[in-house]
Amino acid sequence: MAWLKVSFLDVGHGDFIYAETPLGDNLVIDVGTGDVMPYKFLSNVSTISELQVSHPHTDHFDDIVAMSEKTIKSFRCVSLDKFADDKIGWKKSDKKKIAKLRELRTTTKADNAAVSVGNGFSHTVWYPDNVDTNDPNTASLITTLSYQGVKILFGADLPAKGWEELLKKDTFVNAISGTSILKASHHGRKEGCSKELFDVISPMLCIISDKSLDKDNKNTTATNWYTERSTGCNIVGYTDQKKVLSTRANGSICITVNEKGEWWVYPNTTWRA
Repeated sequence: MAWLKVSFLDVGHGDFIYAETPLGDNLVIDVGTGDVMPYKFLSNVSTISELQVSHPHTDHFDDIVAMSEKTIKSFRCVSLDKFADDKIGWKKSDKKKIAKLRELRTTTKADNAAVSVGNGFSHTVWYPDNVDTNDPNTASLITTLSYQGVKILFGADLPAKGWEELLKKDTFVNAISGTSILKASHHGRKEGCSKELFDVISPMLCIISDKSLDKDNKNTTATNWYTERSTGCNIVGYTDQKKVLSTRANGSICITVNEKGEWWVYPNTTWRA
């Protein structure tokens, strides 16, 4: 059987998403690091069909130096050239990572054919408008994966204003219509909450990638906001339906979709065969 498998890995405050498509390709969205290290998690994977760094903030490309040792067929990092290094990272240790990110941008181009579509599977990528050169979050790349009617929307760190601009495009609205699962933008922070987005979609489940609430992450307070706007779904290991899962509370989260459009959500696991 052909399956779509998507894992939202627990990297604390950051993102690392790994997907294997029913047509045999794989896709990595962001390579933040934490309890799970992208390069180690993918130690048995030598080739990446497409690597997306949703936007140039270090919590989304912490492991880029190690990941660049793999064969990467297609690479995307939107609007990277618009941002100075001090807008991308803040620590001395970030310099090498930023240099590698810029090198990849030059040596490996985006290839729309790298992730094949067909047989009920589709993959779309959307670039935001009105990028603010002082805020890399505004450059967040938006991705959808859809298989047999199950659609997953990846929101990166796009602020609410960015959603509003994209929603002015009928083609974008059509692409996200029928979203089953939303990966909430900006780690569940209120800055990414878009009422206009939820006028268009009504997801069953929202997933938030974040770390424990503390002085460095005090704004991750929108869990209830997403709960109020999701319809709920069954989660493996739970007797009641859930509307929101977070890597903070539920660890790494795996979603599998089969060729009949049946899907399962496994919390507290990095993969489920």
